[in-house]
Parts: sequence; C-alpha cells; structure tokens
Amino acid sequence: GTQQRFDELMQAQMRKGKLVWSSPDVQTKMGAKDALVAIKDLSCGMTDTAAYYSAADLEAGFKKSCAFQPRVIKQNRGS
Repeated sequence: GTQQRFDELMQAQMRKGKLVWSSPDVQTKMGAKDALVAIKDLSCGMTDTAAYYSAADLEAGFKKSCAFQPRVIKQNRGS
C-alpha cells in the first residue's frame, strides 16, 4: 500500500543521513493520537485533547467534553 511505500522512502532517506520528520518507527511506536495528547500543553497543541483507554473513561470524559463544544472521536488503531 501507499503507507508502506512512503515509510520505506522515509527510512531510506534517514539511512542516508537526511533529516525528515519523525521516523515511521517512532510514529508506529508512539501512535499519532497519543502524540497529540502528549503535546497538548505545548504552543502547537490543543489543551482540550484527550485519549480514553477504557469504556468507563470514554463514557465519563467524552460526555463531559461534548457538553461544551463539538468533539471529534477516533479509534486508536495505528495512526
């Protein structure tokens, strides 16, 4: 698929010493959604970003956040 080809191209550039954004290895290990939560308090982040890892946390946290503004919900399965 195209993601695999892209990852291979980025890995090849990194092996040549070229700077690219975080490597596919790092992206896979960290996960895009976890990364967004990790940077939420930085100037480039959004402070109202959250991740829920249990049904109970999702029900409590997501319902509470929806009371204030529209939200986006994404399944945590790869990036």
